[in-house]
Amino acid sequence: MAIRASASLEVRRLIGDLEGDDTLRRDAAIARLAVIGTRAVRQILEHLAAASAAATKAPLLLALESIPDPRAVEPVLDALTSDDAGVRVAAIRAARGLLSLPQGTRVLDRLTALALNPGRPGAERAIALDALSLLPPRTVRPLLEKLRDDPSREVRDVVAHAGLPVDDPVAELEEAADGWLARDPEAVVHLVSRAAGVAPLSTLHRLIEKVRSKESEGRAARRRDWGAVRGTLHMVLARRASKVALYDLREALERTKEPLPADYLAAMGLIGDASCLEPLAVAFVQAHAMEDADMWRRDVASVFRQIVEREGLTRRHGPIRRVRARFRDEIGELLP
Repeated sequence: MAIRASASLEVRRLIGDLEGDDTLRRDAAIARLAVIGTRAVRQILEHLAAASAAATKAPLLLALESIPDPRAVEPVLDALTSDDAGVRVAAIRAARGLLSLPQGTRVLDRLTALALNPGRPGAERAIALDALSLLPPRTVRPLLEKLRDDPSREVRDVVAHAGLPVDDPVAELEEAADGWLARDPEAVVHLVSRAAGVAPLSTLHRLIEKVRSKESEGRAARRRDWGAVRGTLHMVLARRASKVALYDLREALERTKEPLPADYLAAMGLIGDASCLEPLAVAFVQAHAMEDADMWRRDVASVFRQIVEREGLTRRHGPIRRVRARFRDEIGELLP
């Protein structure tokens, strides 16, 4: 972000105060830079990259603590491995504000590894754990439980002060839907199984959207794992007779390039309506180009006929006419 010359000069002056020996001026400079915010980050990072003395680097890192900015992620992570304890502590404090960023996953992993490492100084581990305690309580619960009996007194003190949250799977599901999603798909499935019967339908709907975004990340095997989680959520909604995410089921069938987990079709069999016939026909036709998809095609056809029967549709009804007009002879097996 470009800033006015006068503002740039002020930032330069404040950085000069950071690098000086006057503690009061240094603290005042950190406070003022926090007010200036992201406009000051570029110059702070330039000085940090050029600094060689630990006494200079630490105040610059502390100035970043209240200015969460993606540009600071790499320099802060690098500073966590400094040979100087003061720089490492300052980097931990700077990392605290980066946890809420989209890039915060890497910061979370590094702080967690630091908090769990018994070979690191107890004071540094305690500061890292204190930073992580700003996360939703149930998100940080497993870490607190692991460290409850840690050999380090400083770490145990932080755990005692933070307190272990009450087990509440519905609240954990809310946190997952709001963005604090576990990285392990199996952990999410386990959580859903504990809260599925009582969680608000809107929460399950939001979680489907969150899981769907995960399917675009990582390797193919991991994307399939997240796809299975989404299928589980659809089945949960279907068993509760909710069509709140029926649109997502339709899109999943229309867009898939391989057979989907069984929960997708099972859910559609429970709650699917006439609007699902065309997506099912698309999946049926696309299955011709898939390998080892004979069973998938049979199951798609079965659900198609199930919906036709439940809705009381015949060849004269609009949904059937539209499917026949679009696919003609390709769907002869689907029609009763």
